[in-house]
Amino acid sequence: MAVDKGFRFTGVECVKFAVEDLAEACRFAADWGLSYVPAANPEVKLFRTVDGSEVEVVAADPADPRRTPIGGGSGLCELVWGVEDQATLQALADELGKDRRAEFDAEGVLHSVDDLGINLAFRIAQRKALPYDVTRYNAPGNADRINRRAPAYKVAKPREISHVAIGVDDAGQASRFYIERLGFLISDRYADRGIFMRCSPAGNHHHVFFMNARVPGTRFNHLAFKVRDIHEVIGGGQHLDALGWKTFAGPGRHTISSACFWYFQTPFGGSWEYAADEDIVTAEWEAQDFAAVAHIFSEWTFGLEKSDGTLKGPISASKEQKP
Repeated sequence: MAVDKGFRFTGVECVKFAVEDLAEACRFAADWGLSYVPAANPEVKLFRTVDGSEVEVVAADPADPRRTPIGGGSGLCELVWGVEDQATLQALADELGKDRRAEFDAEGVLHSVDDLGINLAFRIAQRKALPYDVTRYNAPGNADRINRRAPAYKVAKPREISHVAIGVDDAGQASRFYIERLGFLISDRYADRGIFMRCSPAGNHHHVFFMNARVPGTRFNHLAFKVRDIHEVIGGGQHLDALGWKTFAGPGRHTISSACFWYFQTPFGGSWEYAADEDIVTAEWEAQDFAAVAHIFSEWTFGLEKSDGTLKGPISASKEQKP
């Protein structure tokens, strides 16, 4: 059961990666639509979404714990959470300092670690949502876009980081630290498969997803970015595909969270996801249990075979592709 600690979280502020091929990772981040921002340290490559969500990239170094990704190779090396105020930072330092490191750096960012060994950081939120024209849709008998073409995107421009997914040995065990120590809430569950959690009562359907992985150990699985609408999911995905990046799954739609998606393989040790129209929930949201079967994972998947009820991969690698 979640314990209300009164921490005022705002979401994922920054995801830090350590990678084996720094140049290739930076090329992908730029192609993805993130804006490059020169960092004070030239060894750090910093990219931002529209609202200021950040992806920080460094070359992996097994001799430096700060540059050693979970799972080895390329992957996540620190996850930075946003909070509303200094009081929350201090309360977190007091709580985490009971049994683990909880140290402030020179910039006032609190650094700690979870029970899996994932490096965590907490800082005053820097993200700021910027206004934009919300897409209008026409439905039978309910036209809301008249004498106007629907938007079309040549590239995607991600607005914010939505969530991070991490493969673990036991999702139930992995989630306990976040529920009992940080006060995260369970939004939904895959029975015997994974747990979707949010860091605040109201907001995104989930900010972190722990999933039981096929390969033992803890490792980065995917990072999701919100875009404006399904048109931007498609436009962004077509742009990535044209540049030669490979689809991991999609385009499609999740039943859990309702989001439309397109995942791509990346040099970051897992996939990245364009996502649109995610469920927004409040404290009144009721968590459900779902069976982890193909038609639940993605309600519709243009690029995935499901003839025997299992996901087999993108159509570019299937027997149905025409020469």
